[in-house]
Amino acid sequence: MKNLYSSTDEQIISMLTPKVEVKPSADMRSRILAAADQQAVQQKTRPRRLRYWLGAAASAAAVVAIAITLTLNSPAYAARKYFSLALVVMQQAKTMIMTGKLRTEAEEPIDYINPQADFVPATIKVIYDEPMLFSIEKEGGRAVLYKGADGTGDYVYQWSNFNNTLSGWKSQHAGFVNKEMGAILNPRILLETEYRIAESNKGTDYEIIEVGEMVIVRVATTAQGDYSQSDYRLNTSLAEANTLREYTFDKNTGLLHKLRIVIMIEDKPVTIMESESIDYNEPLTVADLYDKALFESITFNDMSIHAEASSPLIGIEADEAAEIILKAMQTWDMNILNTAMTLYKGDTMKVLESRYKGVEVKSIGKAQSSGLYPGKFVKCKVVMPDGSKETLMLALRNDNKQGVWVVDGGL
Repeated sequence: MKNLYSSTDEQIISMLTPKVEVKPSADMRSRILAAADQQAVQQKTRPRRLRYWLGAAASAAAVVAIAITLTLNSPAYAARKYFSLALVVMQQAKTMIMTGKLRTEAEEPIDYINPQADFVPATIKVIYDEPMLFSIEKEGGRAVLYKGADGTGDYVYQWSNFNNTLSGWKSQHAGFVNKEMGAILNPRILLETEYRIAESNKGTDYEIIEVGEMVIVRVATTAQGDYSQSDYRLNTSLAEANTLREYTFDKNTGLLHKLRIVIMIEDKPVTIMESESIDYNEPLTVADLYDKALFESITFNDMSIHAEASSPLIGIEADEAAEIILKAMQTWDMNILNTAMTLYKGDTMKVLESRYKGVEVKSIGKAQSSGLYPGKFVKCKVVMPDGSKETLMLALRNDNKQGVWVVDGGL
């Protein structure tokens, strides 16, 4: 199979795929059965003293043959077959348009899910070029677009209607879209990952259901990430949840026809994501990825992080950074906030200033890791400017070149 994956794609696949166990070669079953038959014949002609040993060898071979036969007939083997066929067909796809629904908040990040939320319609459009061009849009909420490099630079754009204020951000293309969205954008990555997991057959349960011209492959997996310190991130993204992923393939074409993802909440299944249509090779140009008039009406703030080496937000712990940032919000000290809240520039910053300027810190909790999040979560109790009491769970990260702590969520 021709490898069409970029180095970033391979990193995603490698991260999501367990280590593969050594498997018997495809013809081992036939070779063992042939050897067993030959040994059975030889037993009739060889001296009796050898029959015990040959009989034992034949019995062992038969046991292995049965074990391999069961493996070849297992749901994991069948799943691997369907994923492999779909991969071959998907290599030929030039475009994809997927429509569906997601339990989320419209204005939250693209990969955010909330099992208690209503469904929000979403559309994904992809042009499988080099590099891949795409748009993801939650109806009435967050959108992400990459339309390729132009005279202004090579940016991925994101915008949202936050408090009825249309705000936009942009960042250099490399590394902007996270690993989970990379897999959804390119089903080849998702299928390749599932194929490798089925090949290793570790910690995953499969169910195969044939329905007319369609076959449904159900894959049960456990939540990824570390929850030893906190389960705060559990069930907030598709990767950070115990899921039942349901793939519907067309038997005739091998194409992925439908994708449905269910997560388990207190042992009860909740559908989180469900595609309504997946169309391949439809005529699709860059102009079809986005609303040009809307795009040109948005002022996009650069999300690049710039910090002086002397910044007090470098070289400290996350809980210390949380206290410094909240105290800066009390007086709205832009010397600190320009760096700490670089992801909240423009009109969004004005909205936050109107809400949080004058906030008083009452207590700062211990920073904790949770799930796959690369930063820390810090629980902070504050008194708002209007006198009300609130508890904020600040998401802070410092995985940037400067190692400076910035606010990534919680406001």
